[in-house]
Amino acid sequence: MHHQRDKYNQISIVSLLLAFLIGLFAMIKSYQLIILFSLYLLTLSIVTEALLLNMSLRKTESIKQLIRGLILFILISYLFIKFVRGS
Repeated sequence: MHHQRDKYNQISIVSLLLAFLIGLFAMIKSYQLIILFSLYLLTLSIVTEALLLNMSLRKTESIKQLIRGLILFILISYLFIKFVRGS
């Protein structure tokens, strides 16, 4: 059980770090598509944090984090579709 918890923790930390670094690079270079990718990485970090909370029997916080991740995913996907269509 701890092995899976360690994996989720590692995914959460790595995706958060990558989101920061890629997002910073994308803001400096003004790459909007890469900014959306870094937001997807941030969403991944939030979802893995929700899974960690669920494993530690903190169900209420887990559900809140999962809903935050889902809302972010939907909003980022909407922005991605708008970006690709060019509207």
